[in-house]
Amino acid sequence: MRDVIAILEDDQCRVDVMKEEIQRLFPSARSVFFDNAPDMLAWLENGLPSVLLVCLDHDLGPNRQRHGETFNPGVGRDVADFLATRKASCPVIIHSSNAEGAYSMQLSLEAAGWSVERVAPFDDLKWIKTQWAECVVALGHKAKT
Repeated sequence: MRDVIAILEDDQCRVDVMKEEIQRLFPSARSVFFDNAPDMLAWLENGLPSVLLVCLDHDLGPNRQRHGETFNPGVGRDVADFLATRKASCPVIIHSSNAEGAYSMQLSLEAAGWSVERVAPFDDLKWIKTQWAECVVALGHKAKT
């Protein structure tokens, strides 16, 4: 059963608002959040069949320390490239201020048959409760049918 909304987002303030919106809009859905591409890719290897909707940011911040070593969080394009090698199974929302990166991800996914929408962040977090939430509702309900 497809009941998971998988989200790649490294900004904790955005994550908090997105969690609230998902709970409000899809109370029976589960959400999984990742702040880096490698962890999301590892999860998608087995989790993709349960995904109702994927939401991807592009820029995930600089390298950071993890388990005492330098860790590269990657970029959303890493996840888009992975999805492009799989059969399209759910809609994707790209939410990134990096227009060039978002467009590149969109082209790659659409060429592989994925349904993609883009939401451009604006006005701090306001876009999450407006355009992003509207897109989640429309695509989430479409994916359920």
